[in-house]
Amino acid sequence: MKHISIIVYDHIMSTAVSTTAALLSSANEAAVKRGMPIPFCIELIGVHQKTVQSNLPIQFQCTKTISDKFDTDVIIIPPTSMDLLLIDVLLKENHALIDWIKEKYQEKAEIISLCTGAYFLAECGLLDGMPATSHWGAMEDLQKRYPQIDFKPDHVVTHSKAIITGGGGFSSLNALLYFIEKNCSKEISIELSKYYALDYGRTSQSIFTVFSGQRLHNDHEIHQAQTYIEKKFKTDISVEHIARQVNMSKRNFIRRFKTATTLNPIEYIQRIKVEAAKKALESGEGNIADVTYSIGYNDLKTFRTLFKKVTGLTPADYRNRYKSRVMD
Repeated sequence: MKHISIIVYDHIMSTAVSTTAALLSSANEAAVKRGMPIPFCIELIGVHQKTVQSNLPIQFQCTKTISDKFDTDVIIIPPTSMDLLLIDVLLKENHALIDWIKEKYQEKAEIISLCTGAYFLAECGLLDGMPATSHWGAMEDLQKRYPQIDFKPDHVVTHSKAIITGGGGFSSLNALLYFIEKNCSKEISIELSKYYALDYGRTSQSIFTVFSGQRLHNDHEIHQAQTYIEKKFKTDISVEHIARQVNMSKRNFIRRFKTATTLNPIEYIQRIKVEAAKKALESGEGNIADVTYSIGYNDLKTFRTLFKKVTGLTPADYRNRYKSRVMD
């Protein structure tokens, strides 16, 4: 039986704690029904105190805190409910947790981060040189803070050494299904995915990404260029033309743009176009050809290829999944 420590800290996302505990408990029940030994001993572990108030009117009563002496096999770090603009405060408040995670990892504990729980692992330095994922909305900040980590923005699950990371929101539960499959059986993992209506085997979170521009930088001229692109993306604008708008040579502009945004200008323009197309498809504005032309493409094949590369779905599949529906 593996001892699992679900970490409960101030400003934790309470729904992530409850769904994690429920999924693992259900794995225990499914194993017992099959005549297997109970696979997991599940405990809530506090950071500073045993009683933790969540962001909702829900209070967690933990059995231990990290200051207690105990052995554990698996540490699960749920996401935070705190605004990511305050992430420095969160990390400072939980410095003891970061040290504890490093200590337990050295003692051969497995670590699982869910969604923005990846901040704690990144701060530990345990992800350096390794692949990792998190919530798509935190990815730009994570990549800038921790450039030594090989972040995979579209991945739902990564597994390297004894560390598993899960993607954004409820898609991170796929990391738990993956863990359950490895420690119980694929049959149990599939059964739980059906019971909880989880998309078993999902490998990409690209379709959930909302591209709002890579703005976490201080390069004023590149901010100007981004604003210009966002206003003129429906027209036929070239990199040379944009560079002239901010009084730069093409070569210097491309270098500074990629340094600031992590994308080259062509990739940025494409992402802006795809985001506009997604909104049009969601609202049902015309057919796919109309949408294609409205964002400045004349070639349907080129648009379909780009759209699928970014979102993982064809424009038609995306429209059918997300277009507005009137309920009868």
